[in-house]
Amino acid sequence: MSSTVYGTTRWTPETPVERNLVVEELNAILASYHFRGSKRYPALLKYVVDKTLEGHAEGLKERTLGVEVFERQPDYDTNADPVVRISASEIRKRIAQYYHENRGNSRLQIDLPLGSYVPEFKPRQEPVTAPASNAGTQEAVAPKLGSGGRRVSRWWIAAVLPVALSAFGAYSLNKTSAAKAADKLWSPLLRSPGSVLIVVGTSHPDQLPPEPAQTSLKDHMVGPYHHVTMSTAIALSRLAGVLQTDGRAYEIKEDTDASLTDFRSRPVILVGAMNNLWTLRLTAPLRFHFVPGTLSQLADARNPGNAEWVTDVSKPFSSVSTDYALLARYHDATTNGTVMIIGGLGPYGTEAASEFVASPHYLDQLLAALPRGWENKNIEIVLKGDVINGEAGPPHVVSYTTW
Repeated sequence: MSSTVYGTTRWTPETPVERNLVVEELNAILASYHFRGSKRYPALLKYVVDKTLEGHAEGLKERTLGVEVFERQPDYDTNADPVVRISASEIRKRIAQYYHENRGNSRLQIDLPLGSYVPEFKPRQEPVTAPASNAGTQEAVAPKLGSGGRRVSRWWIAAVLPVALSAFGAYSLNKTSAAKAADKLWSPLLRSPGSVLIVVGTSHPDQLPPEPAQTSLKDHMVGPYHHVTMSTAIALSRLAGVLQTDGRAYEIKEDTDASLTDFRSRPVILVGAMNNLWTLRLTAPLRFHFVPGTLSQLADARNPGNAEWVTDVSKPFSSVSTDYALLARYHDATTNGTVMIIGGLGPYGTEAASEFVASPHYLDQLLAALPRGWENKNIEIVLKGDVINGEAGPPHVVSYTTW
């Protein structure tokens, strides 16, 4: 007798053969370069998989994992020490990258869904016959090909930028009806001396292990140390297209590699928010600023009771229907230069904000929304974008401030 599992829902391994398939897949993941250079992330992933296979998934709670895996005291403060949440977030990223690179080599996929510490096991689409059990039965598994998330390695940016410079040539600031608005928005950056520094959000430094001093070139390019979201890559491409059209030189740095010295007296563009330490730091004193957390928020200092601009990052990635973003351009006293912020609560918001700032069509909204003389002031604009079929929808202005 045989049983075949099809579909995309969570699959529960019931036989020894099925459980062995999960263990084999787990071992393959942990042996990959995404995990083998760390102690923390393999320990947590192995623990939650083992407990789930043993039938104890109901006990996989943050505090329990902190005590059992990371040897914290039973009464430790999970808010002050979010080691479990940070580790789980990084595990999700590394699993996504692993399956992006090994999508055809696995019988099943192990996922750690957002908002949960209970792993999911998803068979892949093409039926693969597992070894026969001792009882002579043959288990057939129909795997499901995982999406692998929307994360790409840094080498992908190098590949996409040349294409972007031509593809986004349509955003030329001098040949459109919105050229006036575009020139006013971009002028403080494009006319400032020195090259433009673009600082791209990757990950918080406490979410990444130190990069070994002796990594291979391949590991340096596609290893677990230099990842950006696809939305960030798209945003970066759009911005590079605008700068290239104007003939401006620019430099790109990851947020974890940039220092305050890099910012001094030069124009800076910060891409990303919750994954960009510099965005969080430099927007903190502003009226509109980011508040990280499970309910990530774009807060309004003049209206602290406003809870509309939020995104619940614990929800499944595919369930997000709306994202918010901040577009800001202002003179920063700390850096003594012009700073532009293009960051969303989630990746969709960052992508939508980059479309807004690079597209003459959307820049028409500036002329309608902002008061006369805004081009000579600092500005912050809150944008809203619907998420349509997993893609960032058109951005719309919902609020602004000038000073």
